Amino acid sequence: MRGRPVLGFFAGLLFGVCLAVTLVLAGLLPLNSVLVSAVPVLGVLYGLLMAGLAPFGRNRSSAP
Repeated sequence: MRGRPVLGFFAGLLFGVCLAVTLVLAGLLPLNSVLVSAVPVLGVLYGLLMAGLAPFGRNRSSAP
């Protein structure tokens, strides 16, 4: 896998946990909902996807 999957994992986990806490505190999700546990998992998957698709490094096709 290209990119930085470990960074994507932790960034997605942090995003998912923060999103779940925000949704609970805003009253959009009850605390005993299954989605409170599923949002961090979806965040991890999203982070891994973005880490795999991100264009890290130099672009070799363009020369000065």
